[in-house]
Amino acid sequence: MSQNFDALTAHGKSISGLTPALELYLKEMAGAMVPHLPKITDAFYVHLLTLPATSEFLKNHAERLDYLKKTHLDWLTSLFTQTIDANFTEKMVKVGDAHIGVQLPLEYMVGAMYLINKDMIPVIMEEFGNDKDQCMQALQAVNAVFGFNLVIMQQSYKLWD
Repeated sequence: MSQNFDALTAHGKSISGLTPALELYLKEMAGAMVPHLPKITDAFYVHLLTLPATSEFLKNHAERLDYLKKTHLDWLTSLFTQTIDANFTEKMVKVGDAHIGVQLPLEYMVGAMYLINKDMIPVIMEEFGNDKDQCMQALQAVNAVFGFNLVIMQQSYKLWD
């Protein structure tokens, strides 16, 4: 059965609150945010190495760590540079499928979004904190796009139809 990625995109956006205005703002934020993303990716993997379940996996696949970091950075960058459409959604479903393939428990994927968001907030404050309205819009946009990605990747876990 093939999946309707247009419908899934619309569903994910409605649940996460990712509006066209927030999508546009993500692209406007790109110049300020993208230079910070490598340090966010590095911090994410440092944290993963402290968790027994993910540390074991990463140590057993050390030869893939650079590749994993690159794909993570590419994904983070895409949140600010790509159109969030059916093609994007299809890629995120495949990422969810990859997480299933390595038997990553759902709570680790959910927790990962919170870890990344935690490291994103200080960057947003640094870049947009002097303007309360811009800062609020930036926080809302990042929260919504993370929520969207989480909704989409969870589809792979087949918890609901």
